[in-house]
Amino acid sequence: MSEPEVEDRPERRVGWQLSRQRLVEMTVVIFGVLIALGLENLVEEIRLRGDARRLEQDFQTDIVSAVRNSLERQMTAPCQIQTLMALTERVVASDGGWQAAPTVSAGTVALALPAPYRAASRIWTTASFDRALGSEAFKRIPRERAETYSVLFAGIGTRREANSAEYFAISSLTPLAFSQANVDAEVRTGMLQNLALADRHRALALIQANQFIEQALSLTGDADIRPHILASRSDFEEGVDYVEANYGTCVDRGAFDRLMKQVAF
Repeated sequence: MSEPEVEDRPERRVGWQLSRQRLVEMTVVIFGVLIALGLENLVEEIRLRGDARRLEQDFQTDIVSAVRNSLERQMTAPCQIQTLMALTERVVASDGGWQAAPTVSAGTVALALPAPYRAASRIWTTASFDRALGSEAFKRIPRERAETYSVLFAGIGTRREANSAEYFAISSLTPLAFSQANVDAEVRTGMLQNLALADRHRALALIQANQFIEQALSLTGDADIRPHILASRSDFEEGVDYVEANYGTCVDRGAFDRLMKQVAF
């Protein structure tokens, strides 16, 4: 007896099978999405790099301003030394009391009381750098350059704090602007200490000014501030004339010439 014939049936395919055309369509869509995302990221990167360049321009504006303030310190150093020496001699040499010291010019600042000594009090701004910290644009600035900016703006912040402390120290010299009779040894000693503190602030300010200018001029490449200083030379010259008009012939105008020589080097 023969065995029954088994009917051949096509093998059933389990699962969903994509046609070649469908696979091509999906591949095109995927690549389209990836290209779109890539272009979007590229556009965003270009925008951030442009923002980074604008940040650096703002940084350089503030740094040039700080260089101008530092130059003023260099120029007025001889005047401050001369005034402090004269005030010290007045306190030490006088018998019984002292005569009122000559009043120095306060520039454009209107003071109610006469001042026997002055030091430049300027705006030392770090606003551009403070706003930029942590931003995506700041991260696009080359690391080495960003670290140099950090050092410079830390120096500006330090000078701002020292300037405020100096302002209050100078106020302790106000009694020298008035004639005093029967000054005892304790008062005389206290005034000498005040003069010594003012002199310390003067010396520190000059050191910081020299260091800041040297550091600022060390910037290179896109961060180089020399072209900015040369472009604003006329503003610097006006500042020199203003300082000389307020402090007199004791001003060291050579400080400006030395700066321009460094900038042009």
